[in-house]
Amino acid sequence: MGMSDAASLDAAMEAAVAHQRAGRLAEAERLYRKVLQQRPVDAIANHNLGAVLAQSSQPEQGLAFLKRALQAEPAQGQYWLSYARGLLACGRPDEALRLLETARQRGLSGPGLDGMAAQAQADLGAAHSANGRLAEAIAAYRRAVAIRPEFAEAHFHLAAALSQTGAIAEGFEHFMRRADLVYGPQAPPRPPSPLEPAHKLKHDREQRDYLAGGQAPPGAPAVADMFRIADGARLSGPAVNPANATPELLAHWSRDWPQLVVIDDFLTPPALEKLRLYCAGSTIWRRIYQAGYIGATPEDGFACPLLAQIAEEIQATYPAIFAPHRFRYLGAFKYDSELSTGTNTHADNSAVNVNFYITPDEANLDPAHGGMEIWDVCAPDEPTMRHYNGDEAAVRAFLAQSGAKSTIVPHRANRAVFFKSALFHKTDQCAFKEGYLNKRINVSLLFGDLDAPTR
Repeated sequence: MGMSDAASLDAAMEAAVAHQRAGRLAEAERLYRKVLQQRPVDAIANHNLGAVLAQSSQPEQGLAFLKRALQAEPAQGQYWLSYARGLLACGRPDEALRLLETARQRGLSGPGLDGMAAQAQADLGAAHSANGRLAEAIAAYRRAVAIRPEFAEAHFHLAAALSQTGAIAEGFEHFMRRADLVYGPQAPPRPPSPLEPAHKLKHDREQRDYLAGGQAPPGAPAVADMFRIADGARLSGPAVNPANATPELLAHWSRDWPQLVVIDDFLTPPALEKLRLYCAGSTIWRRIYQAGYIGATPEDGFACPLLAQIAEEIQATYPAIFAPHRFRYLGAFKYDSELSTGTNTHADNSAVNVNFYITPDEANLDPAHGGMEIWDVCAPDEPTMRHYNGDEAAVRAFLAQSGAKSTIVPHRANRAVFFKSALFHKTDQCAFKEGYLNKRINVSLLFGDLDAPTR
């Protein structure tokens, strides 16, 4: 190759790098391939072409070039990391872990390697979880957070896997750790939020005043920038009222259709009061729904020890209903007194729902309503359920064609409804007083799988 040819290839490399940095991936790919026709073992060109292909959603094609770069210059630490990243993009976390272990044996170390190893363990956990191997998934997620304790999403997935295998209290600790990492004082800066809807802005103004003990001063931080968690410790006594688990209730569950039971005085008074204060004083209401309500999820901080105790005691207090079904998930929903239209008609992807209300009765302006409406028709399967959950007109037509009849369960403070999750249901019409502590709040827990028998 003459000097002019070499200069031409050098210029092509410079141009390719410039295109890659500017996001012009097709142009970068063309030039890297041109260089490699003349310099097939050029480590930089192989590495960069592999990266470009990965960015272009062609990770399998890119992997070969990343491997060649590593083979050409094994002393270059970045090439080990890029090849491992390529293996992860191709869904091969086992291979990535073996590669990273080889890199360690060759003396490579540092936060980049640790971060990649943690990601590989998390990806391995996800693969195990997708195949129903939750014990192996938990082991992999544990290794991920041991390597990188600040790995928020690994804590989230570890929390979910632990909770679904019965270790609810430990799982909720990892949900709370994830929330602290994402929203707490050590969290990285978050990008500015888009303009939020009126009901969320109104809620956050009211919560900021509540937390300030009155009118918040002009310089007070926005609720979105706070991470406050009120007292949510476990109780020394019961949280779920054991007196409700009567033979009559269980007989209704096993006999009646639609399959639902209504339970008043569901929580013990200390549990109800503590949960109300936790929901009022914690900045956990971060999920926004356009129908005028907001939500709190475990990964955002709705996972205090009291909630773990409630989930555990539901299963222990009502074993005839819940023993066959693993805990799946929970959440809370808060509705604006003026701006909310409630949830749409839907079914849930679980076996049994628990839905309970914590807002005081005096806040409800219409005691005959404010709870939920449940139809006596189930979603026949998961694909149908997902279709109808996203199309209110279609599900209403389906219910009419099925001759479905609905049951109205009025809102009462500390009332719970247990029902078969596949039954179509929605929030009933609501009219609650204005004011921060008057907003309707319901807590929902999901147990078991959609196709599991419930009798």
